[in-house]
Amino acid sequence: MGEKVASFTGVKGFVMVAWGYPKNFGVVELGPNLFQFNIPNHEDRESILEEGPWVIDNQVLVLNRWKEGIEGDVEAFKMAPLWVQVWNLPVHWISKEVGRKIGAVFKEVKDVIIPQMGGKEGRHLKMFVTVDLSKPLLRGTIVKTEGTMIWVAFKHERCPDFCYNCGFVGHGERTCTKQQEISGRNVDNQFGPWLRAGTVKGTPQTKQTKTNMDKNKRYWKFLNGELVERV
Repeated sequence: MGEKVASFTGVKGFVMVAWGYPKNFGVVELGPNLFQFNIPNHEDRESILEEGPWVIDNQVLVLNRWKEGIEGDVEAFKMAPLWVQVWNLPVHWISKEVGRKIGAVFKEVKDVIIPQMGGKEGRHLKMFVTVDLSKPLLRGTIVKTEGTMIWVAFKHERCPDFCYNCGFVGHGERTCTKQQEISGRNVDNQFGPWLRAGTVKGTPQTKQTKTNMDKNKRYWKFLNGELVERV
């Protein structure tokens, strides 16, 4: 899913390796960025559908079971699995139960992992969730427990290309149709490389320097009972 048109050879080579060379595997190109995969072995097929995400050239490969007419059904290709990290959690909230509760903001939570890492890098959760690509990537959510409200931030692993203007996967800023000017003033982007997990590197969309990253940090405060961004 994306603006770049993937080649048949590139897609076939990628999935063959990523899927462990399934026996009697076949692929047919039905149109631009639309492929039919034939995987006769039931175990291989189910494993491929349940795992992921499958990302080719920074574009996510959305899979669905074949049925008549699916090639023309846009709705059939809007759900994709992604690993999402949850940050800013208090230490006593680091549990799979909390992860599943937080993950309720997604379509489905497939799994929750507590990374076994030392130092501050271990103070987060990882959720394997189903993401609705017809909506902007989620930046985080507000969670409440025992009267306390906390903003937890999401970072997406192996994140495909997405727009830093509107947060949608599949296109970049240059081709974004979302108007970024409201009431005669420019609106700061709410989306950017900070939504990607790991070290931020320059992408085809934009290059971020350390200075720019510092400038894009968000700070929050309580106002009239709600968590709002400081300006």
